[in-house]
Amino acid sequence: MTLICILFGYGIAAAQNPKMEQVMNSKRKHIAEVATLTGKGDLDKLKPVLIDGLNDGMTVGELKEVMVHAYAYCGFPRALRGLQTLVVVLDERKAKGIEDNRGREASPITDTRSKYERGRDILAEISGAPADAPKANYAVLAPEIEVFLKEHLFADLFERDVLTYAERELVTVAVIASLGKGVEPMLKGHMGIALNVGVTPDELRGVMAIIEKNIGRSEADAGKLILNELLQSKGVIADSQALAVAVENGVKKQKVTFHNRFLIDVVGDLYFPANYDPAKKYAAIIVGHPFGGVKEQTSGLHARKLAEFGYVTLAFDASYYGESGGYPRRIESPEVRVEDFSAAVDFLTNHPAVDADKIGVIGICGGGCYSVSAAQIDHRIKALATISMYDMGRARRQGVGDSQTYEQRMAILDEIGRQRTAEYGGVARKDIRALPEKVDENTPKFAIDFLDYYDNPERGQHPNSTGYYSYTSLAPMMNFFPFAQIETISPRPVLFIVGENAVSAYFSEDAYAKAVEPKELFVVPGATHVDLYDQPEYLKITLPKLDTFFKQHLK
Repeated sequence: MTLICILFGYGIAAAQNPKMEQVMNSKRKHIAEVATLTGKGDLDKLKPVLIDGLNDGMTVGELKEVMVHAYAYCGFPRALRGLQTLVVVLDERKAKGIEDNRGREASPITDTRSKYERGRDILAEISGAPADAPKANYAVLAPEIEVFLKEHLFADLFERDVLTYAERELVTVAVIASLGKGVEPMLKGHMGIALNVGVTPDELRGVMAIIEKNIGRSEADAGKLILNELLQSKGVIADSQALAVAVENGVKKQKVTFHNRFLIDVVGDLYFPANYDPAKKYAAIIVGHPFGGVKEQTSGLHARKLAEFGYVTLAFDASYYGESGGYPRRIESPEVRVEDFSAAVDFLTNHPAVDADKIGVIGICGGGCYSVSAAQIDHRIKALATISMYDMGRARRQGVGDSQTYEQRMAILDEIGRQRTAEYGGVARKDIRALPEKVDENTPKFAIDFLDYYDNPERGQHPNSTGYYSYTSLAPMMNFFPFAQIETISPRPVLFIVGENAVSAYFSEDAYAKAVEPKELFVVPGATHVDLYDQPEYLKITLPKLDTFFKQHLK
């Protein structure tokens, strides 16, 4: 969404959960969170997570078992402190009259074989490695620990059926990932075991999202790298769990996940044309959404409509927004926004349905300036079109219509510096909204147009598109100059589509003036900025224009 001048108001928006967290059911999500925070020893965060788990129906026995299992990987001190925190939670709830479900105890063991034999066979079952495989070097050096592993971990613990094997491996992966450096082989091994016992790739990505939120970016990135290597070794390059579903006019849509170079998981909707032939390779178009938007809005609409013309198309959520990953949520990083386009190209160039030499990009509103920047440095983008483009850097520096003075900008930067200092010291983050909180006689028409799209359930309203983002994001946005090297896109073609009455028209006119042939500025008579998002009378003009443009240049 477009910020009018700099902002209309501010407040705190509800947090968006990325898709990688959403793919796990509530029980598995609680298990991963409890294991992560137990492993870290963050008892302040662990306490509300335990309460949430109990409120969602987890039993006391299940939560207890998570921490009992975790001790094998993070040690007695961490596990005992976690259990003590659970005792505090239960006592406080009992004092409030809440009687929590204790759950059942583990079933008695009836297998009469030795614990070593039972543990050995359980390990072989879940790992896929033969029970008589040669011993690892550590087991040769210290045979005692190999006995402890078999008898205690894989017999005493894994035989306790309070948790399933899959749930235990989620605990294991979460704890090991939270430990950070030095345990990469164990993390990779247990990720492999997790896949063997029914944990999905997206659930493992979900664990990494939980690690990123609760432990740190470096630990999550390390885990994602290991997971990506493991999945690639197994031939998994996309979200193999998602099936393509029919949407309209023969077009099918598939949920996909790919990572950018920052190892943030980007979630998109991949559209296939009617009568899609898996033996063929198709020209592909990537569609980037407006600032503050999500793929379910205008970018998804354009992707679906262009698939009807015979393209494979991809609409994705930018990092930190919607279903995509990235923490903290709702921050605006121009570098990452630009990178997301190249990550989408990475994904499509490796997709069997796509001709890697026929990839085009469309950027809408704020996504337009990011797509222009991406095309300057990514020569795999063979043709570029923008719709109602906003230069987010200029808009933040100078306001809409260049109405903001240099002095006003400097004052805002001074305030941002003070806000950063305060937030580092523990003050709550300040979020601002890119749309007016209320409408009065002074609200400009173009602002009302934005509200009529983003706050209108009949048009673009979506729960993942709140219009809020971090106040401190204004500074890096001011430092963004997307047209600095626009001439280097040539000889690849650029098409700028703009409404005749768009408040943003001057951004496209500026870009067009700075670009080098082949270039075109296509003005839609009578249209405003937001009209080009979804209004049928204007889509009848712009969609055929886009099809003609890409048919000509993606050949």
